[in-house]
Amino acid sequence: MAEQRGSTFERDAPDLLSKLEATMKALKDAEYSAAVIDKGITEAKSLLQAGKAAEAEQKYNETKLLVERAEASIRAEPLAWRLLWIELGYLLILLILGYVTHKWPAYWLWAGFVTLHSATAWFGALGGVAIALYGLYGHIQARDFDPKYQLWYVCKPIMGAIFGWFVFLIYFVGFVAVQGSAHVENNLVLYAIAFLAGFSERFTIKIIDRLMQVLTTWEEKPAGTPSTAPQVK
Repeated sequence: MAEQRGSTFERDAPDLLSKLEATMKALKDAEYSAAVIDKGITEAKSLLQAGKAAEAEQKYNETKLLVERAEASIRAEPLAWRLLWIELGYLLILLILGYVTHKWPAYWLWAGFVTLHSATAWFGALGGVAIALYGLYGHIQARDFDPKYQLWYVCKPIMGAIFGWFVFLIYFVGFVAVQGSAHVENNLVLYAIAFLAGFSERFTIKIIDRLMQVLTTWEEKPAGTPSTAPQVK
């Protein structure tokens, strides 16, 4: 069966590779060029001429996937631009909120709300906007933007605010436990942590996983499990 599939590809390979080259030419005409795809087509041809049909088919499938991803990304560019404007709207709102609350902190509408907690949520949201903008730029530039993740871009600044505040709370509680005081000498450290939490989901998940490990140390060990506590001599 594998040999039959390989021989079928070997027979149809010239037409398939020609169609792939034609698609790439159309993409280049649309101001897109990818050395990786061009190299993949060239390698597939070389493998085919060397009689390595199975390797040529694998390289063709890999290159075809990249071409299809590039086509889908180009078709989704209007959506990417809309998401870009949404992120810029988030950024404008955050900058306005940061300015007015810093300029008039005693205004009745938010008096008492502008605290260290709300500031870390602000920095977390800013981190969420930053990674969303970075993601849009990077994926459109690489032509691998996936429209299925549009909800992620819309929700990321909101999730960033929540993550930033929560991770700050974890570190804040840790500072209190170590110092015995809620006073933090330099708030910039907490703001940087909140920004990182909003920017990187992996950073936040690692912090939460570590917290879960600490909180679940009370779980009972299975019967017969030896104690790992050091013995006092």
